[in-house]
Amino acid sequence: MRSLALLLALYAGAVQAAAPACAPMRNAAGYPLAPRWESGALGNHLILMCTNAKQSQAFAGGLSCLHADCNVNAFGAALLKVLHAEDRQAALDAEWDKGVKWTCDAPPTVAQANLCNERAALIKANWSRWSAGYAVAVWKVKANGAATTRPAYALANGVLGTKEVARAQVGAICNVIRPTAPATGGDIRAEFGPANAPGVVTICSKQ
Repeated sequence: MRSLALLLALYAGAVQAAAPACAPMRNAAGYPLAPRWESGALGNHLILMCTNAKQSQAFAGGLSCLHADCNVNAFGAALLKVLHAEDRQAALDAEWDKGVKWTCDAPPTVAQANLCNERAALIKANWSRWSAGYAVAVWKVKANGAATTRPAYALANGVLGTKEVARAQVGAICNVIRPTAPATGGDIRAEFGPANAPGVVTICSKQ
């Protein structure tokens, strides 16, 4: 599935591939962090402040285009459509189909490669300031009454086993980047430390 975390290229802009879907980063009061609009020497850049569905990662998404190639009106209209759409994914897909021509993984010209570098440099230099007020969520093995451990089960191809295969230490850090399965009440089933045995999951809660 296409995602807002991919750096779109609209009308000869730029896109960088392979990132999680973009959910807005929120501050402690619950408000989304404002997108950044930056005009560099080479192009215009919209930086979206993104997190994944589990809020365990923070990264930049958004749009970029070269000054020489950018259709400012179309660019701005595309931004508004994506940012204000009730279904952001559908809006992104529509704009993607209209405008994306290449990716920052393999920019076709030196100028476009330089645009990707400019965007990356802007993000690196300003990320700590832009993301102030946001803390990445930490997931830990959920409490289990008075017990210090809880049961763990095998997870293979999205199917949770029914036989206990290990015990997980309550409070251990969970690895939510690896495949997970849903649990009740907003919890998830995920691999856990320190061993992080592949495919062995337990119930984890967000701290």
